[in-house]
Amino acid sequence: MLILEGVAKEYNLKPILEDIHLSLEPGQVYALTAPNGSGKTTLLQMMAGLVRPTRGRVLWDGGPIRTTHRRHFGVLLQQPMLYGDLSASENLAFYARLYGLPQHRQLVQSWLEQVGLGDTAAQRVRSFSKGMKQRLALARCFIHKPDVLLLDEPFDGLDERGRAILTRLFEQRINDGASVFLVTHREDEVRIAARRYTLRFGRVTAC
Repeated sequence: MLILEGVAKEYNLKPILEDIHLSLEPGQVYALTAPNGSGKTTLLQMMAGLVRPTRGRVLWDGGPIRTTHRRHFGVLLQQPMLYGDLSASENLAFYARLYGLPQHRQLVQSWLEQVGLGDTAAQRVRSFSKGMKQRLALARCFIHKPDVLLLDEPFDGLDERGRAILTRLFEQRINDGASVFLVTHREDEVRIAARRYTLRFGRVTAC
């Protein structure tokens, strides 16, 4: 379980986030609505252990979150974190290696097919459309079967087929006990969440 206890973040003495308390339970979907510039990216980074809070604690499985815990998380921020000069398969192989997964072509190709990019394995990512990059970024998030998914606008740029693919991937991970925390501004996406929150003026409140 991922827990935030009184988490706050400041940059140059300017408060960005204040006194945030959250608990993510296995098999649950959580939705956060937040405007741009509200600190949502910083919040997701702290939840994943990528950024340290100024105050408070981020706990994973009962203890302080550490670098070694990052393999438990799948993180999608506004930037897809893909390498444009690498092919789709090379991008996934790179991240699979970071997570300690076997470097089998079959694994990478399987995930490309799952997100509807099976025919683009050798294509350089810089030539991809926004929707294709989003699909590949989602494959990057899911390939290691994370326990927690932290996703900023995961449906952004996806067509109807892409949205259906992502919904199916959600269902698979939730059925396996994963937690999903998504940031969105769309009401139809918020409805899939068991718990809803808003982030305004640095504070997270339940809806």
